[in-house]
Amino acid sequence: MSMTDPKSFLPDYSALNISGRYRPAFKLFAGENWRFVRKDGKPVECDTAGQAIEAAKECVKRILNPEIRAEQIEAPVNDALADEVQAFLARREQEVAEERAKFGAMSTVFTRSGKQVPVEVKRRRA
Repeated sequence: MSMTDPKSFLPDYSALNISGRYRPAFKLFAGENWRFVRKDGKPVECDTAGQAIEAAKECVKRILNPEIRAEQIEAPVNDALADEVQAFLARREQEVAEERAKFGAMSTVFTRSGKQVPVEVKRRRA
C-alpha cells in the first residue's frame, strides 16, 4: 500500500524507553517508520509512558489540524489612480451626454466598416 492510499492511514502511538525516560513516537500510515515528537528541534522526553503517548497524540492532532490563520490587509489607495478613474468616468459621461444631445432620441450603431449609423429608439422592451 502506498502512503497516499486512504486505507493505509492508521495513526499509531508509542513510547520508547531510553534510560528511564520515555520518548513519544508516532506514525501516521501503516508501514511507515516511527517518528519522534520534537520540540525546538530536540526530542521530547516524558516521565511516564502514558505521558509520552499523550504527547504523541497531541503532536498528531497538531499535524492533522493545523492552526488556521487569516489576515486581512487593506488595499493601498492610490490617489493618482483614483483621480484618473474619476476623470475617465466624467469624460465618458460627458461624451454620452453630447451624443444624446446630438441625436436626440436616437443612438449610434457602428457597422463593420466603422461607419456610424444613427438609430431611433422608439420603445424599449421590458
